[in-house]
Amino acid sequence: MKKRQIALNTESVLDYLNSDSRIRIALKAAKDAGYEAVELWHVMTPENNASWKPFLDEAGLACAALHELYEEVIEDPERIIAKAKSLDCDILAIGRSRDTVWEDEESVKKFAAGMNELGRRCCGDGIRLLYHNHNTEFVHTAGKVALDIFFEETAPDLVGSELDAYWVQLSGANPVSWIQKLGSRLKVVHLKDVAIVGGDREHFIKRPVCTTLGLGNLDIASIVKTADAVGCEWYIVETCTDWIDNDSIRCARESYDYLADSFCG
Repeated sequence: MKKRQIALNTESVLDYLNSDSRIRIALKAAKDAGYEAVELWHVMTPENNASWKPFLDEAGLACAALHELYEEVIEDPERIIAKAKSLDCDILAIGRSRDTVWEDEESVKKFAAGMNELGRRCCGDGIRLLYHNHNTEFVHTAGKVALDIFFEETAPDLVGSELDAYWVQLSGANPVSWIQKLGSRLKVVHLKDVAIVGGDREHFIKRPVCTTLGLGNLDIASIVKTADAVGCEWYIVETCTDWIDNDSIRCARESYDYLADSFCG
């Protein structure tokens, strides 16, 4: 891992995305922390749905990837492709498909066919299409893990992976094994650590949460080592809940420091 490969998903600072002035504060803080790039989360944008470009240019940040919803992309793929090009971004990551039923093999195959078609359109414009998992895709259907079916049905040259190691871990699967399985299809890893919080004397079982990198139980060292070996391009921090002291910028900064200090020469 190189420092320039560490990016921040803007969902990590979602409490700063409600106005242009606060977006500028968050982006400047990301740059000051050491980040050179961000991944843009589709849910919140600058005011009046304005372009991110002047905000990124002002902060001195690049756009590592766009993180979008499948149904919104296929409604107007040319708009999203144009958005990526305007930001000098060549990665489009699909964060989910709200219409896909992962317990239904035919639904998964239908989604995979749509992603292949979208991948062809993106390739023609120099954009690489990736799929970002949550835990939903790890249900079993037709005797297989649904995400296995999805990647079997999609062409490696059309659809790659943005693997969210946190969600793989919470599904009961092994992030390192999945990285090895995906191999060169893996272009991006999403990183948020897995910690447990809550509970009391009567309810001693705690709940899992995502937390600042280095403060939880995710085997980040093995994940980074394996991802490096298969040629992963970006390591994207996404500390989107349970911020320490309710401070999203602090969590983003400390997550960067952990990665830079632990894994970058």
